[in-house]
Amino acid sequence: MTAIQKIDCAGPRRGRTARRFLAALLLWAMGAALLAPAALAAQGDKTASAIISTGVSGEAEVSFPWNDAWFKEDASVYRHDLATASMALSGAAYLGGGDTGVQAALGELGFTGVQAYNYHPSAEKSGRAAAYVFARKKVPAAGGGSVWLTAIVIRGTGEYMEWASNLNMGSGTDHEGFAKARDELLANLEKYLTAAGISDAERKTMRYLVTGHSRGGAVANLTAASLTAGGGQGVYAYTFAAPAVSFQSKKEGYENIFNIVSREDLVTRVPLSDWGCGRYGADLHLPTRERWGDAYDAAFAKMDQRYTDLTGQPYTVYQDPSAVERMVSAIRQLAPDASGASLAMLSALLGGNLEGLSDLVRSNGLAALLLGKRAVALSAELTPLLQRESAGMVSAHCMAGYYSWLTAWDTPEEAEALFAEDLSA
Repeated sequence: MTAIQKIDCAGPRRGRTARRFLAALLLWAMGAALLAPAALAAQGDKTASAIISTGVSGEAEVSFPWNDAWFKEDASVYRHDLATASMALSGAAYLGGGDTGVQAALGELGFTGVQAYNYHPSAEKSGRAAAYVFARKKVPAAGGGSVWLTAIVIRGTGEYMEWASNLNMGSGTDHEGFAKARDELLANLEKYLTAAGISDAERKTMRYLVTGHSRGGAVANLTAASLTAGGGQGVYAYTFAAPAVSFQSKKEGYENIFNIVSREDLVTRVPLSDWGCGRYGADLHLPTRERWGDAYDAAFAKMDQRYTDLTGQPYTVYQDPSAVERMVSAIRQLAPDASGASLAMLSALLGGNLEGLSDLVRSNGLAALLLGKRAVALSAELTPLLQRESAGMVSAHCMAGYYSWLTAWDTPEEAEALFAEDLSA
């Protein structure tokens, strides 16, 4: 049985093919192997380790750099070593909830009060929450003394019922499924800090590290945006492979949020930018041939070697170089904008909301008919495409792919040049 067949839900025959390929867009939301190269690890005062879920070849023990002094610096300045550490923690979050994975890694870094949430939630709660870990420690302050640093590490999709949340776009400003998970997290963060006895004065100077991959990256983006908008002066946010999260996302005022994405990763392309959807903060794009030209081949060779070292298999490229653009085009044809009955029906299909779908059919039968015809026609082309390109989609989205691009550099200068074009825009 293929991955696409596994996620096919029961329901009307007309909606089945639409759900099949559209739900598959977010299937690749699990992490992959991480391994920090010695060249990067040497940049930090401390080299830490973590056991992570690879998403490709089981689990792996990896190393990454760490330096408490990073959090004395301006959060709006991109730090490649902090991005590397954040990705390691994000990968370890897939194994959180016990004494391994992210909890063990945070403990090794000197964090205390390490507490995990929602790693084994009820079916009802898993549809409106994310799994995450909080931890805290004192770090040096810029003017002397010390301040609290709270780590917020959010797991990507891990529970079956989280798919309903991933696919619940809603009709508000922010993606409803991700926003509900953010709100639940922030409520628990308030309780966590209160129980720790951290005073109001200490909270005013508190630093936050917020990170996550895929679904975890989406919730991390919204969480960091809320903390920043609430007056947080030291929110260090690094997200990876995150889908779009908001119809009113902004860059200005959120320069401390860095979203590492790839145009070859379909998950980062949805919900569509054509609908006005985006992420808070700055998007930093991994290399593509289109952007890098003649320099791409050498860069890809380094990344591919890193990926092979991590996973035991080479990075899988798309058989059709235009595969992702074809998929995006299909979604655009199914729902050309984010308003009206077509997008509402699309959300109902994706979320398996059959009652809501029935209401939409009754209120707008013509739109239902048109969506059904488009879905059937497009699925005839796209279902085979998704099946044929599934390995490439995994490589493009998994943690091993992102981490390999981040670490496939021989010098700090080369690493800093990775996102130079985006950072200077």
